[in-house]
Amino acid sequence: MPLNLRRAITAGIVGYILVVAVVAVAGRLSGSDADLCALAGALVTGRDDSVAWLTGCAVQLLVAVVAALAYAAIFEWITRRAGALIGLAIGVPHAVAAGLAVGFLPAAPLIGLGITPPGAFLEYRGGWVVAAFVLAHLMFGTIAGVLYGPVRHVAPAGEAIWRDVTHTGS
Repeated sequence: MPLNLRRAITAGIVGYILVVAVVAVAGRLSGSDADLCALAGALVTGRDDSVAWLTGCAVQLLVAVVAALAYAAIFEWITRRAGALIGLAIGVPHAVAAGLAVGFLPAAPLIGLGITPPGAFLEYRGGWVVAAFVLAHLMFGTIAGVLYGPVRHVAPAGEAIWRDVTHTGS
């Protein structure tokens, strides 16, 4: 098997819980509606009730698992190792891509439901939510790197590999 699917899916589930919770807490602390499940559910179902929220949770979970599988592929075939620092490094472009993608969500269905469009990086929810959104995605990468663990595809002998800056030996 090319990827360790169990570890990748576990990382996606843990990352999903982390991102949704951190953004929701930042929203509550700042007095805004920063609920990623409600946002996704409203877009998918065109409703703003509990069915929409549960649908949004399922959509967010699916997105997180797909993201974790992408991390796993990068760990296996590009960096040839996983860990907190590698995951954090991959989390930077992930946070940027996720933030920009949220900004491209269609506003019309949300406005029709009385929901303020999110803007890029959830900017219309306030600075604390933006910071939490970025931090949560960086944490997703870090968690994915830690939970994925050892890779199955090590670099062949003689092939150039990334320098391990975490090694303190000589």
